[in-house]
Amino acid sequence: MPATKILVGAFYNPHLAEETLASAGLIDHLAMADPPEKNDPYFPQIRERFVLLLHDYIHQLADPIPPHALERARQLAELYRTPWVAEHCQCVMTQDGRFNVDYVFPPLYTRDMLRRYVENAQVLMNALDRPLAMEQIPRYFRADLDEMREGEFLREFFETTGAGFLLDIAHAWLEAHYRGKPPREYLASLPLDLATELHVAGVTDYSDLDGPWIAPVEPSDEMLDLAAWAFDRMPKVRAVTFDAFSTLLQPGAIPRTVERTRKRLNLV
Repeated sequence: MPATKILVGAFYNPHLAEETLASAGLIDHLAMADPPEKNDPYFPQIRERFVLLLHDYIHQLADPIPPHALERARQLAELYRTPWVAEHCQCVMTQDGRFNVDYVFPPLYTRDMLRRYVENAQVLMNALDRPLAMEQIPRYFRADLDEMREGEFLREFFETTGAGFLLDIAHAWLEAHYRGKPPREYLASLPLDLATELHVAGVTDYSDLDGPWIAPVEPSDEMLDLAAWAFDRMPKVRAVTFDAFSTLLQPGAIPRTVERTRKRLNLV
């Protein structure tokens, strides 16, 4: 575990802003999934009390990022004074732009895709003049078109670009579940030594999938145990974030989860 201070926080949920402000001290930072509403009376205080992390959708790194998306990201990065920006290892749109697949659909792990990710990530980091952290995405179904293992793809991307790894522990649990592998065995295949941020989250069963998926619920003790196992193998980690952004979140869920996470990771 790193010796430097590690931020522990959550996503900003505007409907829980009062509770979040009252939890300053327990919560160090807030990840911003959406820009603040113009009529949000709490955001000025939120901005002054917490470190804010840009974790909005910028653009899929599989394709060149258009100027308007770069400008939007630049404005948000400056508004939040974010120390780094985060994006997902995902493909939302098909290459011809005709279809929108799903925001949590990962790319094929091919050499061509890796080249595209590297080129576009470098453009993004140069435009924002800030480090990038990229989050891995689980697969619900198999696609036997890969040329590289996921861990190999990620490591080469991070080592080439200098970006950091944002490890989502619930995503890792789901990937292991649908691969039929022990979660720790799967985690060991990822570049944990390059991880700079850790997300903890909960999962729940979805009837449409006939199985579990990410959900805005508190993480189980099992999930926090898995997060602690990974955390001890992440010497570069700078922040741990409760990844839940939804109006379904009830009062108490965020401070309770942050406190549980701090205790389990010995960050009290």
